[in-house]
Amino acid sequence: MNFDDYQQKAWSFALDSAKTTNYLIPGLGAEVGELLSLFAKKVRDGNLMDDEALTKELGDILWFVSSIAFWYGIPLESIAKQNISKLESRSARGVIGGSGDNR
Repeated sequence: MNFDDYQQKAWSFALDSAKTTNYLIPGLGAEVGELLSLFAKKVRDGNLMDDEALTKELGDILWFVSSIAFWYGIPLESIAKQNISKLESRSARGVIGGSGDNR
């Protein structure tokens, strides 16, 4: 499955009440919070990250990222390509490390 196919299919599961940035933006934050909580508990308990739980949380985060992009009319494939292009440019210029978007 490619990114754009995923984005179309994922959006088809959104409830009408979820098709708004008032839900999508905080929802993404909540899912990232769940991932952080999962990680914190693993650190606290000295356990390795459970691959299944990690995969589920990352899937939820992907749904929200995909849905926010869909809401704004941005193909997920375009986001992925732009991000790789940015990383390639930074790598080629020797600025992959550091901070700031315009490096």
